[in-house]
Amino acid sequence: MTADLEWEVRVSRRVRHARLQVKPFGGLEVVIPPRFPRHQIPGFVAQHSGWIRTRLGEQARRRAAISLPHSIELALDKRRVTVVYHNPGQAINHDLFAPPLQDTLYIEGRDHADRVHALRNWIRGQAWKVLPTLLDQISRRTGLTYRKLTIRSQKTRWGSCSRRGNISLNDQLLFVPAPTVEYLMVHELCHTRQLNHSRRFWHLVEQYCPGYREHENRLAQPQDWVPEWFLADLYR
Repeated sequence: MTADLEWEVRVSRRVRHARLQVKPFGGLEVVIPPRFPRHQIPGFVAQHSGWIRTRLGEQARRRAAISLPHSIELALDKRRVTVVYHNPGQAINHDLFAPPLQDTLYIEGRDHADRVHALRNWIRGQAWKVLPTLLDQISRRTGLTYRKLTIRSQKTRWGSCSRRGNISLNDQLLFVPAPTVEYLMVHELCHTRQLNHSRRFWHLVEQYCPGYREHENRLAQPQDWVPEWFLADLYR
């Protein structure tokens, strides 16, 4: 039976047969080739339901063991922020910190969920302070212009570009080293000229970022950069 199982479907030209993947904090993903019949997916999942439940159980135990961070490392601007938690209405004794900490984040919340929500809101605010300026700098340097920027917490994309030249960036880029973030921005800006992944597109990318393949490999594994407390909440 698969009534209690949920999954996402991803079509990939790189696979010849359907396969299952339980992603870290991301749940079950069914990867299928383009011509795989969609009506066969439930049966395929049911066939491997034992393995799936075992892996999902391991995932749930891992998620339950994740604790709130006492510091946050922002690789983009090489900043470390100490995190102090307190309950709503609770006075904060700043004398406990000697000397006073300049990069200290005070998070208010009654429970784990409230505090993670506050942490993610802080990350989003920091992203709006940093990413637009960096994108504008790269836009001026390359001569590649865009219309509008939005910043979101996305599960599967570091960034995207629409046909109208609107760029969307993932706030999790704060956890990624600056050279790779700059590449990602070049990548999306190049889509304002070539809205595809053709040879012309990659040739344009290579003009501005000769080592783009290294950065592509880095971005392929988000769990290498994004902390577990963020990923666990993003995929809850």
